[in-house]
Amino acid sequence: MSEKRKRRLTEWGKSLLIVLLSVSALYLVGRTQFYMDGSAIGQSWLSSVLSILPGGEETQPAQSVAVWSEGTAVRPVRAVVTSPHGHSGIQYDQESVERLFSSFANPLSDALAGCSAPEQTTAAKFQAALGSKNPGVYLDFLGGVPLADLSAWLSGGRAPNQALTDTARRLLLTVTDEGDVVLYYINEDTGLYYACETTRDLAERLSQLVEGISPNGAAFAFESGGPYAILDPYTLLEGGATPQPGRYASSNPVPLPADTGGSYGAAFDALVQSLSFHAQSMSYPYRNAVAVQEGAERLHIFKNGLVTYEAADLEDPRFPVQGEGENLTHWEIVGSAWAFVERTLSPLCGEARLYLIGTEEGEAGGTAVLIGYQLDGAPVLVGRDGYAARVEISGGAITAFRLQLRTYTYLEEGPMVLPELQATAALSALEGGGSELMLYYPDTRGDTVTAAWGAF
Repeated sequence: MSEKRKRRLTEWGKSLLIVLLSVSALYLVGRTQFYMDGSAIGQSWLSSVLSILPGGEETQPAQSVAVWSEGTAVRPVRAVVTSPHGHSGIQYDQESVERLFSSFANPLSDALAGCSAPEQTTAAKFQAALGSKNPGVYLDFLGGVPLADLSAWLSGGRAPNQALTDTARRLLLTVTDEGDVVLYYINEDTGLYYACETTRDLAERLSQLVEGISPNGAAFAFESGGPYAILDPYTLLEGGATPQPGRYASSNPVPLPADTGGSYGAAFDALVQSLSFHAQSMSYPYRNAVAVQEGAERLHIFKNGLVTYEAADLEDPRFPVQGEGENLTHWEIVGSAWAFVERTLSPLCGEARLYLIGTEEGEAGGTAVLIGYQLDGAPVLVGRDGYAARVEISGGAITAFRLQLRTYTYLEEGPMVLPELQATAALSALEGGGSELMLYYPDTRGDTVTAAWGAF
């Protein structure tokens, strides 16, 4: 072998050794998460180098936000069946409410699809229909639900009834004395009452569904009068045994370990990927949180379970929202936020269920959608904010969100709360007239949550 060829092989071997040593050094940096000026530098370098080497694992593409019509239909937390025999009401028993709702879901879907344009009515007419003995069902969703979303969810994503543009918490589907079928609701934003006629063929179906359901003494505050007259008229009073709601264990489903050893655990990685960040993204401690960074985009996961995000690039959004037209409608905004939060939180929240609280103006314009946790129909108020999630949508994309990660596991029956009459008297003493008396769970991020009466 010539001297020239020997020198060339020697230089080539030196170059290969340098590359291998460099890769090894970068690998060690990545494993130990080296920090400079509060930023981790190892993981991003390591990912860049590994991405050009053969056999490297491809990064997972970012997921787009769920389509507004693809969310699971929201469920009511209380229901009252009206029939010639009387009223039968259910609350603080989510399984029983959902079984009842499943029986009425198809008629309600058909009623929403066939509704005429809503016409304003009065509280007196709404209450007369609610207090009648005509076949019907009253549903309370605890928060404001766009009727167009409810129509689409119940019909499997079918185009919503364009006449239904309002948001409602309380609905009543009932047969009139004349045999017509009417859908009543209270507009959650304005407090106004509306009625719309729908498919008359539903009268027989409603009559069959309420047959065999026995009255149980449930009544609304406006029907009961007396000391209950100070309450919100639609406070549902069970009139039977004092509720004994469950006690639940509560915890953060994605805890941050004190000693990471270069990894924050499988639950952390799964959460990051569910929020459309790559598993190989650079992550580093930031105050009492971990920051996950891709370019200018940053996700913060706090030790107490709070997760925050603010969009950095509005021209190329990470979470685009799909609509049927050029501009998003209100129900497309709410439905998209619901589908996004449901996909993220439902696998983590244990025995809790989600409910739509409502909407408010976003901090930078647009619309903010608020979603809460509920346990057996009682709302859970997490920390100072109360909600489980707040999602801002503007310009056709999610621009910010705050998620409060909590998981709840049933332990046992909790302590018995005050009977409704004594709770009402206590509320009156506190000058809480006009409020709705309701059980709720305050969650201060301790180990357990227990229900108490509240005025809402």
